[in-house]
Amino acid sequence: MSRRLVTYLVATFVITWGAWSSLAWLAQSGALAYGQGPFMLLYVLGGFGPTIGAYVAVLATRSQAPLAEYHRRLLRWRVPAGWYLVAVGLPIGLAAVSTGIAVLLSPDLSAAVSIKPWYIFVPLFAMMIIGGGLEELGWRGVAQPEISRLASAATAALWVGLMWALWHLPLFFVPGVSQYGGNFPIFAVGVVGTALTLGWLYSRTESILLCIVFHAAGNAITALGLVVPSGRDWLGLVGPCLSVVVGAALVLTDAARPADRTAARRA
Repeated sequence: MSRRLVTYLVATFVITWGAWSSLAWLAQSGALAYGQGPFMLLYVLGGFGPTIGAYVAVLATRSQAPLAEYHRRLLRWRVPAGWYLVAVGLPIGLAAVSTGIAVLLSPDLSAAVSIKPWYIFVPLFAMMIIGGGLEELGWRGVAQPEISRLASAATAALWVGLMWALWHLPLFFVPGVSQYGGNFPIFAVGVVGTALTLGWLYSRTESILLCIVFHAAGNAITALGLVVPSGRDWLGLVGPCLSVVVGAALVLTDAARPADRTAARRA
């Protein structure tokens, strides 16, 4: 592993697991509750672990690549317009298809699916840039390219997905957050699937910005309610499994056409 990757992982997990593990202990003991200032401070600090870790790693390894190079990838917006449609439309499409499949398999599920008005997607999207999207500064901005130096883009995306899922683990012990008491293995499958798709998107564009857009759109559509409700046994696997299938298909197809790989970056 490169020094940049090790530095990133250590800084990220120390910040996030330190904050969220402390939060889990304080919340379970009754000392803090969701919505209180100290609770939200620890919650947000943990969420910014990958963002802070990315800058710690890049600044500590400037001899490998300067900060300006990282910022060029972070702010790369000059890509064909179709990639923006992919970054917003693909997570929405995956959510719609997986929810539709689940309803077809279990028609009574339709009564439990509650979708907010579509115009709320815009403010939710803006909120989710902070509430999740900025994680991409680390996972796709540092981890993905560093692991890709040692393995294929598909393998790198898989490893990033596994680490990304593990990074979320303390949240399953924090009362008040959406992951509390959830099924971590099912969640991890979904994260790996999303990581495969994001790995493909980053590989084709080298734009961290587009990955932020994809991540924020995915979180926003979930907050909008276009998702299989929790506690639905095996139906909860529909979305994660679809995500893995689509993500794997994208990265494997991309690997089969190396001549096109830089097309988006040169556009």
